[in-house]
Amino acid sequence: MEKVLLEYEQSHCSKVEKKVTITSMVIKESNEAVTPGLGAKQAFDCDQKQTCGMLTILGKEKLINWNVCTHPKLSPG
Repeated sequence: MEKVLLEYEQSHCSKVEKKVTITSMVIKESNEAVTPGLGAKQAFDCDQKQTCGMLTILGKEKLINWNVCTHPKLSPG
């Protein structure tokens, strides 16, 4: 069985020149003896997404474009 955990990471964003909080979902196996410390991690929110331009609102939909994020762990390539 898998566990879904939320991870909050604070870092400095060079785009908005302030501290931001990035929220990620971490999926871990409940049996850590089999795969200790391994888990799939996916960022899904940033508290400054509107300020930096990652967020686009199209009617009722909110789209986050992580390709424009300057965080070194989230940048493509």
